[in-house]
Amino acid sequence: MEAILNSATAEQLAAAVEANGIGCCLAWSAWPDMERHDGQFLTTTMTDVPFPFFNNVFWPRIPSTHVDATIEAILGQARKRGVPMFWWTGPATQPENLGEHLLAHGFVHGFEAPAMAVDLQTMPPTSHIPDDLTIEEVTDESQLGDWCRVMTPVYEFPEFARRPWFEMLNAVGFGEQRTMRHFIGYADNRAVAASTLYLGAGVAGISSVATAPDARRRGFGTAITTTPLLEARRLGYRYGVLFSSSMGKGIYEKIGFRVYGHGNCYVWSNESDA
Repeated sequence: MEAILNSATAEQLAAAVEANGIGCCLAWSAWPDMERHDGQFLTTTMTDVPFPFFNNVFWPRIPSTHVDATIEAILGQARKRGVPMFWWTGPATQPENLGEHLLAHGFVHGFEAPAMAVDLQTMPPTSHIPDDLTIEEVTDESQLGDWCRVMTPVYEFPEFARRPWFEMLNAVGFGEQRTMRHFIGYADNRAVAASTLYLGAGVAGISSVATAPDARRRGFGTAITTTPLLEARRLGYRYGVLFSSSMGKGIYEKIGFRVYGHGNCYVWSNESDA
């Protein structure tokens, strides 16, 4: 178990957000159909699923003399499999202008994600859960199926990618003994909210936060975010971290999160070669 981060500068928090987020994604490689490769200059996870969430590049630390060759080598892997991919950059990315090189090789800039953190000691002692919402931790395949049925449409997964996503998370496992734990919210006799807690890099990371479109503006998004954070605080964690979407940033700021940097996602697909 990694040591819990109990005191941190702004730079350390930015690094922890990045390390936690990457650690969460690398945990997916417990799935036999995902290949992880820790190279000299970066880490990749690759599958044969033609959806970029399953094919990623992390931790780029590339000498300036090797940038273009390294990018082409990674693209060669994606072309061979016929799959699109995400390339993630963050505060520790080298070289700093790596994004310019990615664009020159056919990547497009997908989005910028604020790297946010909150001191869990300053959060209210209890989380307000709306009376019509029940939040449970995912402990079996049935609940994981409910979780996926909320999360995948919100994140615009195509139909063909939904079953592999379930199989991947099922392979990672679930339950309170794990570093990755999923939470599901039920209302109106159905699953309406989802989130993931990942304990890594000494901090508590939140990801995959989703609320069904017709169940929004009822406090469910806040509740499904704060519940795992309060669980992390109970376990002794000092900081909660996440990469925010543009939609979620305002909600997280109300909880107490602040921005400590930014990550960027670049996307490559077979159409880029056309």
